[in-house]
Amino acid sequence: MKILGLCAVAALLAAPAAVQAADQTVHIAVRHGDLNLSNPADAARMMQRLDKASLSACGASSFSLREVREATRRDDCYQAGLNRAVADLNAPLVTAILRDHTSLQVASR
Repeated sequence: MKILGLCAVAALLAAPAAVQAADQTVHIAVRHGDLNLSNPADAARMMQRLDKASLSACGASSFSLREVREATRRDDCYQAGLNRAVADLNAPLVTAILRDHTSLQVASR
């Protein structure tokens, strides 16, 4: 089982994202120094970046079929990593976006 850890530290220009498999760790830089995370548009942009990094770390990419990306988003690797990244980022608007998105997914099931 993969465990994804996306670490975003607001004081840095880039934060490492990591996926830990049985014996390997993959790091992905997630830039956010150019964003004001108290601005709704920038918070949404950060969420897009975390989504892209989470997909990549868990085996999908923007070039993957839509069905592959959606299946990856349902995977524990993606969910745990994205939740951890948002928690580590500690940006209220980004947290709200994740919470709203998660509640929409649950409601549509």
